[in-house]
Amino acid sequence: MITNTQIRNQILRKIQRIPADRLKELEVFVSKLEESTNKKDKNLSFAGAWGNIDDNLFNEFTDNLVERRHRPFNCRYCD
Repeated sequence: MITNTQIRNQILRKIQRIPADRLKELEVFVSKLEESTNKKDKNLSFAGAWGNIDDNLFNEFTDNLVERRHRPFNCRYCD
């Protein structure tokens, strides 16, 4: 089984063989890859956030949710 360190070393060896005129393109790609990883981690941090909520409170939040979303903003809390 290949380790993360071995994979990183393989990638670094490949990067060393990339021509200088393509390095900016590589940097852009790595930046996009890094950004997408950060976004995924940020989104996943909310997973299970409602897991411990009381069932009655959850039902209160979700009952008629679609209807409330269609109300004008200034009337959402008129009930």
